[in-house]
Amino acid sequence: MKAVTFQGKEAMETKKVDDPQIHEKDDMIVRITASGICGSDLHLYNGGIVPEKDYVVGHEPMVSWRMSVPM
Repeated sequence: MKAVTFQGKEAMETKKVDDPQIHEKDDMIVRITASGICGSDLHLYNGGIVPEKDYVVGHEPMVSWRMSVPM
């Protein structure tokens, strides 16, 4: 799958990352159809917060259900 990743101050890059995996019985995989940005994303972009390189950015997703494991 593709994700926007942090590469450094004012440097974001779309990269191929590992597909998600089901690990626990209550995990589910969803399809993200859109994602917004918020203040913490701007802090990353502007260098106020410095995560490791290739950190996957974005936590304001709109999703559709894709797969889950029966309980």
